[in-house]
Amino acid sequence: MTSSALRSSASLPIRSFSAQLCKGLGLVQSRFVQQMIVGIHRTQSLHLTDIARSLGEDIALHATHKRLSRNLARKDLTGFISNALLQRAARDVTQDMMLVVNQYSLSKRFATRMEYIRGADRSSLDDGYHVCDISGVDPSTPDVYIPLLSRLWSRHAPDYHSDESEILSAVNQVYSATAGRGVFYCQETSIPDHIILALIHQPNLRTMFRVDNHETAFNFIRQLFLPETLSHFELPHGKLMFKLVSAAFASQWLNRSDNEPVELSLFLEFGGLSVQLPDMGKHATIILTRNPPERYSPTRNLAYLTTGSKVNKPEQQWSLLMNHFLAQNAAITAIDHKSRFNQSDFRVLTYDRLQLLNVLLQAVSHYEAFIEVTLRIENHIITSDPHRGNHPRNFMVPTDISV
Repeated sequence: MTSSALRSSASLPIRSFSAQLCKGLGLVQSRFVQQMIVGIHRTQSLHLTDIARSLGEDIALHATHKRLSRNLARKDLTGFISNALLQRAARDVTQDMMLVVNQYSLSKRFATRMEYIRGADRSSLDDGYHVCDISGVDPSTPDVYIPLLSRLWSRHAPDYHSDESEILSAVNQVYSATAGRGVFYCQETSIPDHIILALIHQPNLRTMFRVDNHETAFNFIRQLFLPETLSHFELPHGKLMFKLVSAAFASQWLNRSDNEPVELSLFLEFGGLSVQLPDMGKHATIILTRNPPERYSPTRNLAYLTTGSKVNKPEQQWSLLMNHFLAQNAAITAIDHKSRFNQSDFRVLTYDRLQLLNVLLQAVSHYEAFIEVTLRIENHIITSDPHRGNHPRNFMVPTDISV
């Protein structure tokens, strides 16, 4: 290989990783993929000019840029690299690992030339592209996450059917690669109710979702009527959870002026109800929660639905609730990780190039998060044990925790 980036000893680990993803490719394609992955990692940029410059080839920069752009148009590489990464990552997914599904948009409000950026109505606010990312998290190692799959689409592309079909396709692809291992967690702030319900109805998936729209979510169960059920349902169990709140929240609700985040202890009541989904023969458990009223935290009833296995013991229910909070933190971390590359600043104009660039970014994210482990899930907002550190609290802790 002619580029100094691929000859340097510093690039050996990521070069070895990228070479594994290229098994079965020809020499030219393999060289291109390795250069792109090494270049994106080195520059923390998705601009082809930055990547080309980082390669240090003994030819004109324009020639390197042109070659990268030409190879980025290879449609067959998108599926090949995406599947190779998923197959490699799936080996590390265990039976009860969390598979966090998150959707977000890449807004390109002022772009006019990018392919399928908008539909016929150029004034539409529905511009940009949409991404579904799926990551694995082992609750026993809650600081580490495994980027598994990333899928990018436009609602204006000719082959687009619906966001639901894109997300279901991504989930089913991960389910197949992991041979059914793992439990899917959806971020209810980014995945609409109708897509969550579609995932619940997938016959073989194990899932855990918070249900915000009680009436919609429980209509298909038919035995329950909410919100009346929530207000009268007995919640026989309770545990303390510990929540870090922002300095702004502490200032407004706790009358603190030290401009520091504060940790609160909150007592959460919970209980579970086992049901069987009609016409599916699929086990499900509804987990209901309620926190006693506080001045800064009014009483709130929440419902969660887990499917695919029986969850009868309080310890199992509590573990699923804590995992749900961890899944939220993992989703935030994954987005923050990719935001370092400024995804919305994509400059390639064609849809095929954009999709391949997104897959190559996912490969770099996997390398940095799971192999290098240079970026961790640090923002554990809610935990079942007090957060370590010397920060303000509304409760007492042993000395060894407060250091």
